[in-house]
Amino acid sequence: MRNIDGGFLAAPDQAALERRERDIRKGKLALALTVVGGFVTLIAGYQVFVDFSPGALVVTMIALAVAVGGGMLTKQLNRTVRFRVHKPNAGLVAAAKLSGILVVFFALAALLGSIDAPGPLRVILIAGVCGVLAYVRSLHDQQWVLFELDAVGVRVERTVVPWRDVTRLTIDPVGPGMTRLGAVPVNAEPLYVAVQDSELDSRLLTEAVARFAPRGVLLTGVHNPAS
Repeated sequence: MRNIDGGFLAAPDQAALERRERDIRKGKLALALTVVGGFVTLIAGYQVFVDFSPGALVVTMIALAVAVGGGMLTKQLNRTVRFRVHKPNAGLVAAAKLSGILVVFFALAALLGSIDAPGPLRVILIAGVCGVLAYVRSLHDQQWVLFELDAVGVRVERTVVPWRDVTRLTIDPVGPGMTRLGAVPVNAEPLYVAVQDSELDSRLLTEAVARFAPRGVLLTGVHNPAS
């Protein structure tokens, strides 16, 4: 097991890592579209904000459409790479963080435009915003993901267990609108986390177990959303 802030206590199988890398490569094109579209949106949007022109506005709208489309495609492809259950309102919080960063960006852009800042300073601003977005996204995933399955293993809150150390997975109702997900490692205490039924798609969970879990690792228990 390992904590996501530290190193592996038991290294995952190399074959699992290679399988995961192959799956991740499938989504790189969609992710590249998202990143490029977002970057161009920032640059063109900055130009629209400080020195409006119809051409810059058209480029901004096209780039934004590419970024949104790429993001949706990336999300769809990620389902073949991993399965996640988040804390409630994780998407809303992520959107709020993104909105806050963009508000700060355009406020700084307006300030730089008002003082006629040199080009390199504007490039630094855009690059800095891209870096902040990547950092906030990574931190958000660490803080808001409760349960995750992929080709490497199982993550329960901040603890990751490689598949070779997992004997079984569990799913049990624990109250109205709540379900307890768990992983039972070899020679270690079971790991459990309670999630809201509104955040859990049992069908996708079953498909993820069939896709990622080694033969012999089963999902046991009963999920009853009405309980």
